Amino acid sequence: MKLKDRVALITGAASGIGRAGAQQFAAAGAQVVVADVNELRGNETANLVRESGGVATFVRTDVSQSAQVQSLVSTVIEQFGKIDILWNNAAATTLCNEQDRPVHELPEAVWDQMLNITLKGVYLCSKYVLPHMMKVKKGVVINTSSTDGLIGQGGYDSYTAAKGGIISMTRSMAVYYSQFNIRVNTICPGFIHTEVIAPWMKDPAARSAIESLHLTRVGKPEDIAKFAVYLASDDAEFITGGIFPIDGGFTAFKTKVTDYSGLRKSQ
Repeated sequence: MKLKDRVALITGAASGIGRAGAQQFAAAGAQVVVADVNELRGNETANLVRESGGVATFVRTDVSQSAQVQSLVSTVIEQFGKIDILWNNAAATTLCNEQDRPVHELPEAVWDQMLNITLKGVYLCSKYVLPHMMKVKKGVVINTSSTDGLIGQGGYDSYTAAKGGIISMTRSMAVYYSQFNIRVNTICPGFIHTEVIAPWMKDPAARSAIESLHLTRVGKPEDIAKFAVYLASDDAEFITGGIFPIDGGFTAFKTKVTDYSGLRKSQ
């Protein structure tokens, strides 16, 4: 088991990618701490892990609040004695869909809330977890950004700013914390079939448009979770500072071309 006897703290683990991550990490042998602001669904995630024979505990946490993050880290250290893996996965995705706007229409309150949860949450969790990793000179930090932090996504300016900030912070963190044998990487999911995009996938026109943006298929939470397990394991010991689009080819092409012969003749 790739993560046997390791303690993994996963934020935003009440649903979607985070929930799949909790299940995949536990299946790989990790003891999992589920952190989320949603108490009902966070407990559901922990129960799912335990029902499958894994070890999991839930700690209700608003990652934008320093005192709550400090309490979370203290609780994990008290219960497990260490934190080997931190996956900063929490984000204000519902806010993104419902209230994000182009800059000239974007309310300051939405901007502040988006950055507080999505970007500041990464800062706070890393701030209070990293000293424990530094003491033992070993650890893995995984951040969840988005393909929206890599390419333009019109009308979602607070979300793209927050996700772009995560990418930049990942690189600088990777440089500094390498001296403590701590690896830091970012996963950039594309369209993943979670509750966030479920309404779009139910609309035939929207679903067709989304599917056309992929070389393979629309992603599943497990696709991201499996890659996170790899990054957290010793198999990835050579990998740090990486920015990884896991997106079914979404960022790799302008349009699909199945027969290049006509294109070549026209050039």
